[in-house]
Amino acid sequence: MSDAAAVELRDVDFAYGRVQVLFDIGLRVEPGETVALLGANGAGKSTLLRVISGLSLPQRGEVLHHGEPVTRLRAEQRLRRGIVQLTGGAATFPDLTVTENLRAGAYCYPRREVGSRISRALEPFPVLAERGDAKASDLSGGQQHMLAFAMALLHDPDVLLVDELSLGLAPIVVQQIVEVIRELRERRLTMIIVEHTVDVALELADRAVFMEKGSIRFAGPSSELGEQPDLLRAAFLGG
Repeated sequence: MSDAAAVELRDVDFAYGRVQVLFDIGLRVEPGETVALLGANGAGKSTLLRVISGLSLPQRGEVLHHGEPVTRLRAEQRLRRGIVQLTGGAATFPDLTVTENLRAGAYCYPRREVGSRISRALEPFPVLAERGDAKASDLSGGQQHMLAFAMALLHDPDVLLVDELSLGLAPIVVQQIVEVIRELRERRLTMIIVEHTVDVALELADRAVFMEKGSIRFAGPSSELGEQPDLLRAAFLGG
C-alpha cells in the first residue's frame, strides 16, 4: 500500500514578478485529511492554493499528487487528475442558467456522463435543483457560491481546494456550506480550506497550517492551534 501524500509541496518558492510571495514551502496533506490554511491577508494562502491547482507555477520546488510530480502540468491537466479548486461566485457564468452553468462545467466529459454528474453535484444543494432554469445573475450571493461549489463537485474531486469558504456569506448560508464540508469530510475527501472564522476553521479541520509572510509558521492538530492564542491572533487579526 502506497504511503504517498495526497498532495505534497517540497521547497516551493513563488513570485509575482520581482515580488516573492511564497518562501521555501514544505507541506504534506494525507489522503482523507482536511487541512485549514490560516493566516492574515497577504500571508500567501490563496497563492499556495493556486500553486497546487496549477493556476500559478512555482519558480522553485516540486508539487506532487499521490507521489507523482505535477509541478509543470497545466491547471486543466491537474483538474483531470482530480485536483479541483473552488474560487467562489466568480466561477459562475452570470448569463447562463443553473443547469447551463453545470453543463458548461462538465464540458470535458462524455455526454452520457453529464446528467449523472450534475445530479450528484446538486444533491447537497436542493435549492439549486429547484432553480435549474434561473440565471446565475438572479441567484443570491449565497446561491451563487453554492453553484460554484456544485460546479467543483462535478469533477468528483480527489483533492478539493476551497478558497475563502465563508467570506461575505450570510450566516445561514455559511451553515449550509459547513454541512456540505462535514459530509465530504465524512466521505474522507482530501480538502485544503482557507477560512477566516476561527471556530469554523478549527471545527472542520483535522490539522491547521498557519502562514505568515509567505512561510509556514505552524502545522499541527487543530486542537493545538486552538491552545495558542498568540498564533490565533496573528492568523485572524494580522498581528
